[in-house]
Amino acid sequence: MKELIINLERNQVSSEINDGFALLTLARDWLKQGNPIVAVELLKSAIESPEATRDKELYAQILKESGRSMMMQSDWDKAEIYYIEAQRQFNELDNYNGAAQCARNRANMLFQQGNYTQSENLCKQALELATEINDYQLRASILNTMGAIKSATGELSESIKMFKLCLADFESAGNKVRQGYVLLNIGLTQTELGEHFQAIESLNRALTFALEEKDLNLVEICYQNISKCYLARKEYKLAKSVIDTARKILPGLSSKALEAELNLIDCKILRMSGDLESADTLLRKTYQMAVDNGLSALEADVLFEQGQLEKDLGNLSKAIAKIDASVQQYRQVGADQGLHEAIRILEQLKQGSPK
Repeated sequence: MKELIINLERNQVSSEINDGFALLTLARDWLKQGNPIVAVELLKSAIESPEATRDKELYAQILKESGRSMMMQSDWDKAEIYYIEAQRQFNELDNYNGAAQCARNRANMLFQQGNYTQSENLCKQALELATEINDYQLRASILNTMGAIKSATGELSESIKMFKLCLADFESAGNKVRQGYVLLNIGLTQTELGEHFQAIESLNRALTFALEEKDLNLVEICYQNISKCYLARKEYKLAKSVIDTARKILPGLSSKALEAELNLIDCKILRMSGDLESADTLLRKTYQMAVDNGLSALEADVLFEQGQLEKDLGNLSKAIAKIDASVQQYRQVGADQGLHEAIRILEQLKQGSPK
């Protein structure tokens, strides 16, 4: 059925629009909507058009968007072929922007495949091209990938340096939304380093941009992580205050995932401040919410927190059972960070050392 619809759409387009430029524009619109399948058909018509034969710039742009279409479908090999040829065409045309975009997108593909060394090399190549034309927005997007590479390879301090360079370029480009997300990345990396005070500063700056730009997703993430930082610093009242503010500001808590996440942080605050009975009651409610709404990763987090609660209550066998269940759930959803921590605590409990 899907193939029939696509064929009908292509026939309608080809009978009405044959201009290569118009077909490229339509393909880009479909890609923005997240539909690479229709875009591919349009790009096939575009590359066969007389305009693409005569205009090398158009031809290169079609190749680049074809690479993007393949990348969106995780067809890495075909995407690489398109991007390499598009980059070669752009270089011949002295189009540094197009060449840099191709190199950056190839780097992003390699990053997604875990090939960090080649990804970084392509980022450096793309960065040199973007610097040549003083394109701050493009430079920032490349530096963001370089920061992610450093983070993935465990070079957290270097990652923060890259993200700060990225932040400066987004500031120069006047992109406030992206500044907010880069500050979030800086804050998360600082949290991973145990620099909770600095992380709170970065996350609060990110929150300012999120509120100003009305980016609800970023607002949610900032509130969650600010409260976690206060929790790590054992500043329970401040952690609780952040959660209460989040509940007031975020309209109706329409996201069950967010509501469960905030409940879970509340549970940790209650447990760490010694109110174990209230923590137990809220954990049971939150676990049921996670199950009812298919929140598998949160279900694992709740099981782990229930194990921590049983440990604090002195119920060693129940603690082991709960955390063992969380280990199985983390494995099922592929949450490595939670899995490693759960295994570490489980091994301690089995050795009779609940510290």
